[in-house]
Parts: sequence; structure tokens; C-alpha cells
Amino acid sequence: MNDKWNQIAKSPEAAALLKLFLRIDEICDHEGDVVEFLPNLLHQLAQLLDVQSAAITINDSQLHQRVLSRYDRGRALIANEQLSRIAQQATAARSILSLEEPEENLTCALVMPIIKHARVLGAFILANKSAGPFGDYDHMVVTLVEARMDDAIDEWLRLQEQRRISTENRVIKELDKIRDETTDQGEALDQMIATILDSVKAQIGFITLYDAEKDRHLPGGKVLRGRRPMSQEDYRLVGDLVREAKLHHKTVVRHKLSNSEIDSVIIAPMFISGLFLGAVVVINKEQGLFDEADQRLVESVAGIIDSFIFQEEKFRRLMMLVGREATRDVEEALIMQRPDTARGQRMEITMLFADIREYSRITREMDPTTAVRMLNDYYNAVTPIVTGHDGIVDKYVGDELVALFTKNTAQGVHQLLAVETALEIQAELARLNKEWEITGRPLISIGVGVHTGEVVLGQIGSFDRKDYTAIGANMNFAARLQSLAKPDQIIISEATYVALTGKVMARRIGPFEIKGFGENLAYLVEGRSPDHL
Repeated sequence: MNDKWNQIAKSPEAAALLKLFLRIDEICDHEGDVVEFLPNLLHQLAQLLDVQSAAITINDSQLHQRVLSRYDRGRALIANEQLSRIAQQATAARSILSLEEPEENLTCALVMPIIKHARVLGAFILANKSAGPFGDYDHMVVTLVEARMDDAIDEWLRLQEQRRISTENRVIKELDKIRDETTDQGEALDQMIATILDSVKAQIGFITLYDAEKDRHLPGGKVLRGRRPMSQEDYRLVGDLVREAKLHHKTVVRHKLSNSEIDSVIIAPMFISGLFLGAVVVINKEQGLFDEADQRLVESVAGIIDSFIFQEEKFRRLMMLVGREATRDVEEALIMQRPDTARGQRMEITMLFADIREYSRITREMDPTTAVRMLNDYYNAVTPIVTGHDGIVDKYVGDELVALFTKNTAQGVHQLLAVETALEIQAELARLNKEWEITGRPLISIGVGVHTGEVVLGQIGSFDRKDYTAIGANMNFAARLQSLAKPDQIIISEATYVALTGKVMARRIGPFEIKGFGENLAYLVEGRSPDHL
């Protein structure tokens, strides 16, 4: 090893090598953006080792390699995809890689992973050495460069992540403010897409709304800037990409669309509980192409917009479905009579009561509009979970949700469907709280009670209005059982637990004195049974 170091020290290139390391020291000490200095660094490295191309790659969010910076002596012959692929091989092996087998435009390559504290950050790539294969000298130099540059790359990545999170938080707060303060939906969507364009420095953006009945996409908000209009062919291409995003349930990013004025596009689909609502589309970055940070930002804010669209456009339709279509289905399937002549019927069902804990205290300082919007956001999120498990939303009583599970399905018996619903509601609420914490909203928690027993199902009400609901002592028992649950707890009755043996993990608690029902045991649900998973 000492002989190799002596060889480097005495080589004609020693002065150039010293100059290179001084340049690296300048980069590490400089407070500006490291990326601005990388082309010059790679230029010096390429000249020192007599290679045609030099590049640095970094990890993206999926731990794939993307080219951060590159230098080419003359015309660039090697595609970024080739560089990313060989960098991926080296970083996966966590060791230096020499590529000796020639391939298209690539005669030889030396790839050095950039590793800091056992964490792979990216890779240095040297390609197409003029004087033949890479030797010991090249290995020693690139090893020294990696040892000096890992701190700078690590610091740059951490700074980029901090900036990304800060930008996301700012944009999400702006969108949340638009949602809360703008009463006209069309105006709100226009303001939202304009905010997104400002954030990613894009020229064109719009929000598509999906009309499922006619299988078409309608513009819900649109902003065009700059002098490059979109042609009919451009709109057709974007429509095809929106359908691709819908089909694969993931964001689509494309660069340099052929026969189009579109240089770069991001399309983030919007889903609520599997229901496709539309997409957020941003087109043509003012300078360069959209990168991974832009994609992640658009994906994050799409989650704010989809809940807004669902709340403003879909909630009424969902309420009609729950209040009419689901009711009619239950009446005809279970009572086997027309709704207008249906009589009550006794049957065993499972009831779910979920109540937001300390909701009055949480909303005491809120203005009424914000309090109602927050409650609607919560119901928007959890109602599809109930209906997705073949449950019926019986009623919303302020901050309390009452759901009925009346039949066994291929998914399981009604007791299991109710408990699965409760678990998924808790998980969805945890996700909502993360979003709300970012935007400064107060966090909420719920207590859930689930009970199985015989009730009377039927249409209850006056001549002018009747609701299909359940009545009986067991409904009262379920409501009082729910009052025993602490925040984030799901308590089920012994009658429910008996039907779930082996399917959920629960521990016995009590006995409790339940008013009107004496002492009763209950079970605290701790999760799904490993066997059931």
C-alpha cells in the first residue's frame, strides 16, 4: 500500500491531484449549493484520470440512483439511464465496481459508492478511460475523492430534505387556508393549482375531476402561464397519462414527450378509499425538468386536494348512498318487502358507536366553519370504511358515529366486519392526525364500543320523514359500552367477542357496572390475531 501511495506522490499528476483536493476543500467549506460546484469538480477529475465522462449519482426516495451532476468531454454519449444502472449495481454491492465488458457507448467504467456512517448516499462514476482499463492509480484517486466528498454530499442531502419538508409544510398550510376560507369551489381549485405552480415553478397546471358515470375527465381548476399554449394533441397525451395514473394507482412523470410542446409533466392521481376522484397535473418547469422533489411535493399536496374535492362534491352523493341506496338494499334483502310497506323485524346485528373524545373542548376556540369542516373531513374519511365492510351508517349525532352491521358476507361474519371497521377507522384517524399536525389543526382521538345483540330493524319516524334504523335495549347497551372506551380504545362486548375467537387479539377487562344492565365483562381489542392476518 505504501508503494502505491509513493507512486501517487511522485507521479507527474501529483500537482493536479493536490489541486483537485484543494477544490474539494473549497466545496466542503462553502455555504452555497454544492451542486453548483460539482461540474467543475468532475471536470478536474475527468482530466486528471483521462476519462470521457464523470458523474455523481444520489439515492432517490425508492433507493434508486439518479444522476445529480455529470461532466462529459465532448458530446455526451452515455445515457443517464446507463449511469444510473451501473451506479445501482455498485451501491447494492456496497463496493467499488469495475465494468470491463463493453456495451453501447460504454467501453469501461469505475464506480465508487459514496457511503457515510454505513448509509449509501450515491456513487462516483468514471467512464470510458482513453488509455485503456482502469488501474490501481485510478482506484486510489477515486477512493480519496469519495473519502473527502462524503461529508459534503451527506450535508447537501440533509439540507435538501429539510427544504423539501419546509416547502411541503408551507404549501399544505396555504392549501388548507384556501380550503377553509374560500366558499366557491371553482375559485378554490384555481387558487390551489396556482399555489402548486408557484411551488414547483411550473408554467401550466390543472386539476381534473373524474365523472365515473360518463367515464370522462373534467377540468376542476386550470392555470396557464407563459407563451406556450397546449394543443389538442397535448391534451390528448395528458388524458392518456391521467388514465395510466388511474390504472396503476401511482404518479406518472414524463419528460420530452414526442410531437408535443410538453417538456416535462407530473400527474398525481387522487383516490379516497379506492375511489378515483381525478388528478393534479403540472406541466413544463420554468427551468429544466421536474425532479424527484417536485414529484414528492405534488404527491403530498394532492392528498389535501382530494379530501377537499371529496368533501365538496362527493360527500352529498355519499350521504345519499348511505341514507337511501344502502337502506333500500337492506330493506329489500332482509325484510323482503317494499320500503313503503316494510314492517319492523327482529334480528341479531352488531352495532358500532364511535365518539370523538373531548370534542367540545377541542372546538371551543374554533370558529363554527372550521369546526364543521374538521368534523366533515373526519366523516369523509371514515364513512367509506363503514360502507366498504358492508355496514350502514345509521346516524351522525354531532361528533358520534353509529353504524350497523346486519349481515354476514364473504369478508366475514357481521361481528368481525364491525371490529375490522373499528381497527381501520383508528388507523385512518392516525393518518389524518399526521396531516392535521402539519397544518396546525388540533388532533382528535375516538373511543369505540362494539356490541352484538337482537334489535328491531325498521322505518322509524313521522309521515313526512322516516329513517331506517335499529331500536331496542341492545342499542342502549352499545352506546353505554362506548362511553367506557378511553381515547384510541376499542371495547367489545362479550357477545361480540364470542364470535371472534381466534380472529382478533383482545383481553378481558371489567366487570363494569353499566347503568340498566348490571355488571358486565368487556374486552379491549389489541389488534388482529396473527393467525387471522
